[in-house]
Amino acid sequence: MTIKTDSEILRIEKRIRGLNRVTSAINDLSIYGIFYGNYPELVKVLEHAKDHAKEELKKSKNMLEYINQDVKEEPQEAPHNEVADAYLDKRI
Repeated sequence: MTIKTDSEILRIEKRIRGLNRVTSAINDLSIYGIFYGNYPELVKVLEHAKDHAKEELKKSKNMLEYINQDVKEEPQEAPHNEVADAYLDKRI
């Protein structure tokens, strides 16, 4: 189960990185000379796409947080430690 969860976490992290790149690229359009005055329809569509990407980012971040909580709550066995057992058994 942890392998599936780990791969799912990696997949969601990649999605978040990709969506962050998309939103920052849309924000940088003015650097490349793409302004509302030059390309009004294109900028409208891209701004709408940026808003949609931000919504997907929120969903992905919430999903990642939810999965991380599930992973932390799984009980894990403590490693067997002979020295600690010896102290507890008062052999030493």
